[in-house]
Amino acid sequence: MNPRAGLLARSRAMQRVAATLDELGWDVEARETAARGDATALAREAVARGLDAVLVAGGDGTVNETIQGLVGSDVALGALPLGTMNVWVRELGLSLDPVEAVRQLATGEVRRIDLGRANGRYFLLMAGLGLDAEAVLAVDGTHKRRFGPVAIIVAGLFVGLSKSGSRLRVRIDGHSSERRAALVTIGNTRLWAGTVQITNRASASDGLLDVCFFPGRTWLARVRHFALVMIRRHEDDPEVTYLRAREIQISARPTLPLQVDGESHGTTPARIGIVPGALRVLVGHKAPPALVDAPVEPLHLVRATL
Repeated sequence: MNPRAGLLARSRAMQRVAATLDELGWDVEARETAARGDATALAREAVARGLDAVLVAGGDGTVNETIQGLVGSDVALGALPLGTMNVWVRELGLSLDPVEAVRQLATGEVRRIDLGRANGRYFLLMAGLGLDAEAVLAVDGTHKRRFGPVAIIVAGLFVGLSKSGSRLRVRIDGHSSERRAALVTIGNTRLWAGTVQITNRASASDGLLDVCFFPGRTWLARVRHFALVMIRRHEDDPEVTYLRAREIQISARPTLPLQVDGESHGTTPARIGIVPGALRVLVGHKAPPALVDAPVEPLHLVRATL
């Protein structure tokens, strides 16, 4: 549990969540994070103890920390909408009410999905190079908590008006090329900033990452790309490239910042690949389109940490 996550985390929601899990027969203990890296340590502890699940009461950053400790294990990840963006919860189509969401997870399915890995860090949702990573750097925690997805979108738009992109050297599944891009989005799933879909055909169980290049040569082109993304028509733009890959390596001049699941993670050069079947996740009663083909796995009477 991250007590510094979004506004809801400061409410009495956790008491109601715990009561709901007890009602459903789950044996749950609450653990609180205090510093960066604690969620990873607690996840590894859950694996070592042979627990069935880890429920994350925090934002997407805490979810990302948690998966670093769960990769390759049989411990399932569940996430509650107690953060700011809650992109993973929105991807799953869960309720944004924490009590209803935990009920959906506790009585739903478990599926095994792929993860991405960018410069050694695993990601559940997406990685991005360029404008979105610049926006992540530009938005501080206060504005992110107050305005949520709108803060990232607005920051991305303002950054996009001033950044013309970089020259890239790209190697995709062994094939090299050169191109220009202001934004590169690499998706394991579909939602970006919790509101729009850039990698709108992504599947988290096909052993591939979906990659979208936006060249953004002029400010007018960048505005056009942004508008087309908002109406889900960006693939119609002949300047936009959409492809799938197992691994992509990118170097840039000038260098581009990198974000992973909405958190800054250095700059190019970047090596980004897929890790098939790396994580078990609680998904509720109905898997979303990005997870509909992921294998269903059993979940027994649960011992979990929250």
